[in-house]
Amino acid sequence: MGYKVTLTKPAAEDFQSLPMDIQKHAIRQLEKLKTSPYLGDPLGHRYRYNLTGFRALHFYKNQYRICYRILEDQREVEVWAIGKREGGYVYRVLATRLLKKGR
Repeated sequence: MGYKVTLTKPAAEDFQSLPMDIQKHAIRQLEKLKTSPYLGDPLGHRYRYNLTGFRALHFYKNQYRICYRILEDQREVEVWAIGKREGGYVYRVLATRLLKKGR
C-alpha cells in the first residue's frame, strides 16, 4: 500500500504559480513520493532554519525543491512548500510557514 500525497494550501498555491512545464516535472516527483516517501533528503538545519523532520526532493535540473514531511501513522506525505532552491528561497518559505503554525 502506498502513501497519500497531500499539499497544504500554500504548497498548492506554490504549485499553481509554477510555469506549466515545471508543473509537469513536479507532478512526476509527487507521484514518486506515493511509493518512495523517503526519496528526498532530510533537511535538518538549512540556511539557519531548523527544518528537522522535513525532507526535500530535487527536481527540474536540481533548481527546484518539494519540501515535505512524512506522517507515518497516516501513511501520508504532506507537502509544505514547492519552489526554487536558489539562495535558499524555498527553505525560507518553509521556515516562515512553520513559524506561522507555531512550530
